[in-house]
Amino acid sequence: MYGCALTVKEMVEQVCLSLALRGSNRDPTNRFALTILNNTVQIILKFYAASHGLLKGTEINSQEAFVSILDKIKDQNKIVNYEKKDIIKYNKILDEFHIKDNFKIEDNVIDEYVILAKILLARLYDYRASKIEWEKMIEDVRRHA
Repeated sequence: MYGCALTVKEMVEQVCLSLALRGSNRDPTNRFALTILNNTVQIILKFYAASHGLLKGTEINSQEAFVSILDKIKDQNKIVNYEKKDIIKYNKILDEFHIKDNFKIEDNVIDEYVILAKILLARLYDYRASKIEWEKMIEDVRRHA
């Protein structure tokens, strides 16, 4: 369980890092923030799947595995259908960024994806923090980054 606690701590730090970057209001920084956040959401899901045997015989790094994990945690009532759809939508935004010219990532995209990351942390790992605690952790990341 020690390894799990350490991993959850690292996941939380990555969410805080994405929020710290998002606060800069610069598009390249928002891309970095979204990339970090998207990678963190994938880690949140894949670590849960690996530690709960949800992907027996399935390649854990594939896009199909990502959707399969979402289906399985939805079946476990850890997320609802619209949350699953939103996670997939935000996951695909980075693909759009690479395809389209002049594609800007708005702050609200990061804010909404962070809410989903927090939901996953709460429901999959029983990790919850108050708004004040999140703000303190974000400020700590800013000071140490």
